Amino acid sequence: MKRRTALTTLLLTGTLLATAAPAGAQDVGADRPGARAWTVNAFPAGNANIQDAGPTANGRTAWAVGFRQFGKGRETSTAPVAFARDGARGDWTELALPDGLSARSVEADGAGATWATGLKYGTATGIPTARYQGGRWQVQDAPAPARSLAAGINGIAAAGGPDDVWAAGYYQPDDILTFLGLIEHWNGTSWEQVEGPRIDSDYWTLRDVVATGPSDVWAVGEIGTPEGWPRPLLLHYDGRSWNRVAVPDLDSRFGELTQLVAVGPNDIWASGTDTGMSRTDDHALVVHYDGRGWSSQETGIGAGQLNGLTRVAGGVAVVGAAKEGGRFRPVGARLTAHGWQPLDIPQGTAPQGRIPRAVMELGGRLTVVGSDLLGKDENGEPLPSMPFSVTR
Repeated sequence: MKRRTALTTLLLTGTLLATAAPAGAQDVGADRPGARAWTVNAFPAGNANIQDAGPTANGRTAWAVGFRQFGKGRETSTAPVAFARDGARGDWTELALPDGLSARSVEADGAGATWATGLKYGTATGIPTARYQGGRWQVQDAPAPARSLAAGINGIAAAGGPDDVWAAGYYQPDDILTFLGLIEHWNGTSWEQVEGPRIDSDYWTLRDVVATGPSDVWAVGEIGTPEGWPRPLLLHYDGRSWNRVAVPDLDSRFGELTQLVAVGPNDIWASGTDTGMSRTDDHALVVHYDGRGWSSQETGIGAGQLNGLTRVAGGVAVVGAAKEGGRFRPVGARLTAHGWQPLDIPQGTAPQGRIPRAVMELGGRLTVVGSDLLGKDENGEPLPSMPFSVTR
């Protein structure tokens, strides 16, 4: 199967159907001898497929969002679920979201608010978004292009304050095999769709956005080739218009960029995947912008797909998973003054392994959140995923 078909399936279904950590914090060792131990942060009982997680605007609380599975086989259904965690050491508690919000991503915008965004399907006219600030929710749909079958927002970032917020995502026109990038702008009261660059492809999507100011906004994603393979995609907004950025080091390879972090105008990081012929051939991809251009970085991770990227004291950290022998192994690394160091994220006991979805730093401690994959039951039916969270 071509990787474009696989990416299309992920966009349509949300992600892999992957179930909760035992109650009470406990220390767990990493797989590498001598590595620092991690502490488990328990989730409430019940399955949950974690899609995204991150710190809220206050910098002290973290949220995680995803969906919970009910039933089996053809009777399977899902419902949105969200969790909150106070401080760097506590366990997770269930969080009530506004009615009708199927949150698939959560992000602090850098201007004092935390956003939860969902997906638009079928006859709905907008993409559900909810802004949380000062203990109150403000719910308002972002407009979806006319006659679109589906649409979603994957990343949000404030450029110049609470009335200058950018969102990046995708929409699916009335052709099931076509996906196009979507850019929206929040003016403090409503969302407005913004024209992006002309891109000659019927398959390109945006996965994240970051800003260092009103005239310095970046977005990343992937663009499909005529043969059905993805290539990394970089866009930049200079205060007037969005433009595609040519990066020779990336434009010649297959892969995707899914996460962005800005340390400063001349210090931007992006992560994703160097795509191989199959998932076992994928390799971690990290690139850095130094004010002059983008270049690939050697993290030491090797095989795997990266799902999470965050800024930490003295550098950045990335997490993801590598598939080996039919089982997912968590991978991660942190950039320090001494170079990239492995995170040694502990493997779970789930039959199909563990997939980290996000990484964050709270109170000087690093937290990794994701899903443990239980595989299938005796009848071959997929079992729901369990959430996991570890901190050190």
